[in-house]
Amino acid sequence: MEKILEGELDAHLGYDKHEKTPSTNARNGTQKKVIKTDFGETPIEVPRDREASFDPVLVPKRSRYSTGFENLIVSLYSKGMSVSDIHQEIKEIYQFKLSTSAISRVTERIIEDTI
Repeated sequence: MEKILEGELDAHLGYDKHEKTPSTNARNGTQKKVIKTDFGETPIEVPRDREASFDPVLVPKRSRYSTGFENLIVSLYSKGMSVSDIHQEIKEIYQFKLSTSAISRVTERIIEDTI
């Protein structure tokens, strides 16, 4: 899940980890959090930004529950759906806005993790 959250932060900031930042906002470590999932309680580390403007979609601020969207994104991507198709599917079915860049970065992080 941390890889997915990192992908969301990449999309929020507009640059990948270890790249030079084009703005004043930058990564600022992580915060430990325990969330409840379908599989029980899970400790995670949520990345932060300096301006505290990053609000993860998969595990929103002040929330202790995972929405399960990470599994949905991975499942749809593994079935051959494009990033645009995944974006549209999530928007139509769940009335949930997740940018195509966030979906793309999430899938990239997962692919990196499996290689």
